[in-house]
Amino acid sequence: MVTLNTLLWQSAIFALVVFVLAAFLAKRPGFRRFFYVLSDVLAGVFLSAGLAVVLISVFMRYVLNNPPGWADEFARIFVAWGAMFGFTVALREGRHITVDILFSFLGPVGKRRLDLLAHAIGLLFSAFITVAGWHYVMFLRQLGLRSIYTDIPEWILTFILPLGFALFAFQFALGFLDLYSGRAEVHEEVSGV
Repeated sequence: MVTLNTLLWQSAIFALVVFVLAAFLAKRPGFRRFFYVLSDVLAGVFLSAGLAVVLISVFMRYVLNNPPGWADEFARIFVAWGAMFGFTVALREGRHITVDILFSFLGPVGKRRLDLLAHAIGLLFSAFITVAGWHYVMFLRQLGLRSIYTDIPEWILTFILPLGFALFAFQFALGFLDLYSGRAEVHEEVSGV
């Protein structure tokens, strides 16, 4: 059993490591492009695979009258993995839901500081979920649970939780560094919504 204090200090260390790694790798030529293309491809592949499994399942269920037991599980896994990779892409492109109520009352400097704070909180939260998810995956591995339909170990199926949030933390760190250095602009308010 992991205590909250252990999770908190491990999360803080992980966030610091991710931040330093992002600062180092962001300066490497071609790294951002590689990271962005990898995120895009992984999101597309897993979401497409999930859609393909759903289509196969519908065909087998309603045309052949022989529904496969494995299809629902694989569809769930592929869509979950695709969504986690897609969240990283959405964060990079500024497409996540934001609450702009404070932005309308702040000037440019206040908006920039608030955006930096939001990225720092996102990094810390993602680091916490990564560490907690890692402990959960290791717990599942220790239990030795396996999937009913596919006989795949549950820890492998759940590994997207720490992996996805680690990538999310990395993208928050990159976003923070970009805002801090002036490479990126503060996100714009959405009006008329």
